[in-house]
Amino acid sequence: MILIIAALIVSLAIGFALSKLISTLRERAILSGAQSEAERILSEAKDRAQEVMDESKEKSQDVEEQIRNQNQRELERLEKLVDDLEMQYRAKRSESDRLFNQDQKELQKQMSLISDRAKVVSTRQQNYDRKKEQIAKIKSELIVALTNSSGQDIEVVKRQILDDLENQIQIDAKKKANQIEEDTKLHSESIAKEILANALARFPREACAERGIGMLEIVDQKMSERIFGKDRVNIKKLEELCGVDIELNDNNYLQASGFDPVRRELSARCLEKMVDERNLNPQIIERIYEFCKKDLFKKIELDGKKATTEMNQQDLHPEIKNMIGCLRYRYSFAQNQFFHVGEVGWLCGLLASELGGVKIADAKRSGLLHDIGKAMDHSIDGGHAVIGADFIKRLGEKEHIVHAVRAHHYEEQPSTDLAFLVIAADAISGARPGARRSTVNNYNQKIEVLSTIADDFKGVLRTLVFNAGREVRVIVDSQKMTDVQTLSLCKDIAKKIENECSYPGQIKVVVVRETHAEAVAK
Repeated sequence: MILIIAALIVSLAIGFALSKLISTLRERAILSGAQSEAERILSEAKDRAQEVMDESKEKSQDVEEQIRNQNQRELERLEKLVDDLEMQYRAKRSESDRLFNQDQKELQKQMSLISDRAKVVSTRQQNYDRKKEQIAKIKSELIVALTNSSGQDIEVVKRQILDDLENQIQIDAKKKANQIEEDTKLHSESIAKEILANALARFPREACAERGIGMLEIVDQKMSERIFGKDRVNIKKLEELCGVDIELNDNNYLQASGFDPVRRELSARCLEKMVDERNLNPQIIERIYEFCKKDLFKKIELDGKKATTEMNQQDLHPEIKNMIGCLRYRYSFAQNQFFHVGEVGWLCGLLASELGGVKIADAKRSGLLHDIGKAMDHSIDGGHAVIGADFIKRLGEKEHIVHAVRAHHYEEQPSTDLAFLVIAADAISGARPGARRSTVNNYNQKIEVLSTIADDFKGVLRTLVFNAGREVRVIVDSQKMTDVQTLSLCKDIAKKIENECSYPGQIKVVVVRETHAEAVAK
């Protein structure tokens, strides 16, 4: 039994040793195979690396050869360019040398001429000095001779000669001035017509079609009751807010009357808004009034800016701009004054450019501002020209602009070219066909009223009305009126016209008293 066990142990030990030996041999075989494979791969890698190196060397040689060829061609091109430039340089150098030599010869020629002329000048200077000495000698001899012959002091003689020369020069100047004046009078009309024709041909503005004052038509009794309200409460509230009188005329139109054109426009806008309201009452009318007032003032501001921008006069004072905007609602003989001042501004500028001597910007500015007083003449006494001139002067306008505005209706005698341009442009704008509308009946009525007022005074022989009713000229009997009475009569006529008439602007009253003296010589 023991032997069997021992044999089994020995056999197990031998089997383990054999398996261990087999494993070792197997690992060595695998390691040997791997080492062989690695050597093979390494050998192949070395061969491949050698091939890559050979290929890279060949490619680098090809690239180097290609670059060498390109550089060679570029070098040849640059060498050719350098040769061309060198040839051009040589040609230009040769031309410049030729021109320089030519200029040098011309310079030498000119220097020779200058030298010759210097000699001539020197000779002439010597002759001049010699003649100057001779003249001085003759002058001194003449002075001595004059002194001896006249027996007067030399200063007195000089003064007499100078006086004679001055008198002769004045006579010649007066003759020349008279000749120029005669030529001007002879051709002035044709020149003026040409200037006006050129200015009007260049006038860029269209005619204004706006006329009159807005009115509201009452279409039926229901609308009338709603607008007026019970006991006219609605209309009374609107009249109170706007400061105007609102009446229904014979043609069934509601129309506002008042001296302030802006208030009339505001009331007309309020009436238009009231048409859309169903339940009118004083509170709603007040709300409509505030809305229309805000909208109207904004429109006035925009119109003022628009007019000043058109004339390129943006530096005007904001108050002046607003007054220009107010002229949109002011009419004179049915001519809209906002468009009228724009026309006059353009015409003044065109006339200034045709005549010369007057700045175009000043001409446009004066024309634009000339009737600005019409935006205020309902609240300030006096003519609109004086009112406007005082207004812009207070706001810093230059004196020559103020004078042109004040003098455009001869409230002040015009003394500058600018003032006469404004007068001419204003007349052109007002005389344009269709610009103004004044019925014959209204005009005749105004003339008749003014004539009747003046004729009612004692001592008046004849009354003449000029300048579309702006001037009343009264001729009195010099046998019945003294100079003092004439002054008093002039004031009385003006006061009566002011009290009995309501025409816009100023009316000038002139009383003429003539004294004739007659005698017969035998």
